[in-house]
Amino acid sequence: MKNIFTLLAVLLISPLFAQDAAPKFNLDFEELSEGKKLPTDWIKWGDYPLEKDSVTTQSGNYSMRIETENGESFGCVAYQLPANYKGKKITLEGYVKYENARDGFVGLLMRLDKQGASVAFDNMQRQKLQGTQDWKKYTIDLNFKGDPDKVYVGGIMVGKGKAWFDNFKVYIDGKPIESLKQVEIEPSLVDKDIEFDGGSKFSATVLNDTQKRNLFVLGKVWGFVKYHHPAIAKGTISWDYELFRILPKINEENFDNEVVQWINKLGTFKTREQKLPDTADTKLLPNNQWLTDTNLLSAELTTLLQKINKADRSSTNYYLAFHNGVNNPDFKNEKTYASMSYDDSGVKLLALFRYWNMIEYFFPNRHLMDENWDAVLKDFIPRMTTSKDQKEYTLALLELIGKVQDTHANIWRQNTVLTAFFGENVVPISLNFVENKAVVVKLQSEFKDNSVKVGDIVTEINGVKVDDWIKENIKYFPASNYSTQLRDIAGKLLRTNQKNLEITIDTGAEIKKVTLATIPNKYFREDPASHKVLNDNIGYIYPGSLKEGEIDEIMPKFMDKKGLIIDLRCYPSDFIVFSLSKYLLNEKKEFVKFTEGSSKTPGLFTYRSGSSIGGSNSDAFKGKVVILVNEVTQSNAEYTAMALRTAPNSVVLGSTTAGADGNVSAIYLPGSIFTFISGIGVLTPNGSETQRVGILPDVKALPTVKGIREGKDEVLDRAITVINN
Repeated sequence: MKNIFTLLAVLLISPLFAQDAAPKFNLDFEELSEGKKLPTDWIKWGDYPLEKDSVTTQSGNYSMRIETENGESFGCVAYQLPANYKGKKITLEGYVKYENARDGFVGLLMRLDKQGASVAFDNMQRQKLQGTQDWKKYTIDLNFKGDPDKVYVGGIMVGKGKAWFDNFKVYIDGKPIESLKQVEIEPSLVDKDIEFDGGSKFSATVLNDTQKRNLFVLGKVWGFVKYHHPAIAKGTISWDYELFRILPKINEENFDNEVVQWINKLGTFKTREQKLPDTADTKLLPNNQWLTDTNLLSAELTTLLQKINKADRSSTNYYLAFHNGVNNPDFKNEKTYASMSYDDSGVKLLALFRYWNMIEYFFPNRHLMDENWDAVLKDFIPRMTTSKDQKEYTLALLELIGKVQDTHANIWRQNTVLTAFFGENVVPISLNFVENKAVVVKLQSEFKDNSVKVGDIVTEINGVKVDDWIKENIKYFPASNYSTQLRDIAGKLLRTNQKNLEITIDTGAEIKKVTLATIPNKYFREDPASHKVLNDNIGYIYPGSLKEGEIDEIMPKFMDKKGLIIDLRCYPSDFIVFSLSKYLLNEKKEFVKFTEGSSKTPGLFTYRSGSSIGGSNSDAFKGKVVILVNEVTQSNAEYTAMALRTAPNSVVLGSTTAGADGNVSAIYLPGSIFTFISGIGVLTPNGSETQRVGILPDVKALPTVKGIREGKDEVLDRAITVINN
C-alpha cells in the first residue's frame, strides 16, 4: 500500500521568511499579501485547488479550503517554520472541518526535515477522517529529534470532498513557539569541512585490475573504520570527504600502505578484549574473517584493522543510533547530495560503499541473501564508475538494492528517472498474476473500452511476450520472493510513455491484439468497507479500511458469530495486534521473537524476547477464525497474521506472503535516493525465519483464471467453507 507521505517527503521547499528576534507566524491564515492567492507564507503541495475562505471560518476572517470532486491525488496547504529550538516534543494543534470527504482522508500534517530528508512525519492518515464533520480541534505530536533544519505544518486532503483548516497553533514542550527564543546552531565539525561541497574531484570510468582491487579493499576498509573507529563515532570527521581524499591513491602501487597512513591520522584509541555473547543468544556473528586475510591485505593493514576491531567503542556514534524500544538502526547524518553531478565517480562510489556497509553490519537478514555480498561489491564497483548519467546510476542502485532480497527495500518516493523508465502513462486496468499468467482482475472507472474483460490474459505488450519482459526487467523489482516480484511487476506492465499501448490478450475463446488508450499514471485506490456480515453468521474484517480504534466498535457485534474472517490481503490502516487479539485469545501467548544489531560490535545480531498477546478471558470468541493472506500481505500485515494465528480454532489460509517483516530503517543515498531495509529480524517463537519465507498458510488456497472469469473470490469462498465445515 502506498502512503501519501511518499509523495510529500521529496518536495524541496525554499525558505519562506527571514527570521527576526520576535517572529510572528501566520498560523491563523489572517495575514494576506497583495496579489497572492494564499495567505502570507503559506504554500501549496499537491494537485488540488486551494482557496482562502472568508465565509466558513472557525475564528478570525479567513480559513483555508481544499475542494475537489475529481481528485485522485492530494492537496495540502503547508507552512515552513524554523527548527532552531530546543525541546523534546513538538505539537501541532488545529481546527478541521470536512464535508463528504471520501476515497482518502483529511488531516493535519507535520513534518521535520534535515538536509532535504524527512526525519519525522504524521498526517493523521491512521485516523481515517472521512464523511462530514463540523469544526473540531485535532492535535498531533512528533518527537523533536534528529536535529531537523525545517519544520512544516499544514492541512491535507487525500481523495475527494471539501476540507477546511483554521486557527493552527504550534507548541514545543507545551510552550507556544512564538514565545520561544531561537537558538544559534553551531555547525558541526563535519559540516565545517567544505572542501568537497562541490563534488568529490575524483573521476574514473574504465578501471584496470589494480584499481578494481584497491577500490574493493577501500570499500570494505572505509565502512569498517566508519563503524568501528572511535574517532569517527565522535562526529569530528567527515568520513564521506575522507573517502574523497583517499580515492586518488588507488593508482598507487603500495595502496595498502597509503590506507594505513590515512587511518593512522585519525589518532590513537583505547582497546578492550571483545567478549561475544553466549552462542544460545547469538543469531549472527560479524563477517570479520577478512581482517586477517594476508592474501587480500598487507600484513601492516591487517594488524591495524584487528586493533581497530578491539577498540573500546561507545554506544553512541555520529552516523548510527538505534530507535528506542525497537532497536532497528537509525542511519544518521548521511548527506543526500541532492545536486550531485552524475559524472562524479567519487560520489557514485560513496553511494555503493555506504549502502554495502550498512547491509554488511546492520541488516539482520544478510545471511538470507542468495548472492555473496563481497561478490556484489566487486561487481558493482565498475558499474558505478561507468554509469554515465542519472538513469544508469539510478537503475544500477535499484539493481543493487534488489540484491538484499527484502520487499521493504526499493527506491521509494517519487523518482523522475523511474517514472520515465516505467512510463508516465498507464492503461487503467488492474492485473494480477494468477496461475503465473498476467490476468485482468479489474477495469478501472477510467477504462472506456469494451475490448477487454475481467479474466482476459495479457500475453504480449507492444509485441514483447510478457515472459520475455519479465526476464529482462525482473532485476528492477526488489522483493523477498518471486511471488512478490510478480505482484509488483503486475503494477508496471501496462505503463508506457505513449498515448496508446498495444497488447495481445487470450480471452479463453480467442487470441487478439487490441490498442488501448492510456491515462497519466495514478494509484488506483481501493477502499472497501472495513467490516460486514457474510451469510448472516460470519463476521468479516478488512483491516486496510479500519479507522483508528474501530476494532472495539466492530468486535462486540461479531462475538456471537459462527466464524470470523480477517482479510489481511491488504496493509492494515490501524495496528490491531493487541486490540483484536484481546477478543480472540483466552490465555497469554508468545507469538514472535526478534534479533537486533549492535553499535559496539557491528555485524553482531543477538536474540531478544518477543511479544505476547492475550490473557485470561472466558468470554473470548468461540468460533473459527480464518486469516486470509497472499503476496500483498506484508510487514505489519504479516506481523498481525503471526499474532492472530495463535488464537484457538484459527487457520491461516491463502498463499505466500511478501516476506518482509519488522520495523524499517531509512537509508538515504547520493542523488536523494531513498530506500528502506527491514531493521530487525522477526522469527517465530521456535526461531524459524519469516523473512523471505513469509507467513506460511495452514491451508493453501489460490485464485484461478476460471474463478476470476466467473467473478469469484475463491480464497474468500474457501474461508467460508472452512468455517461452515
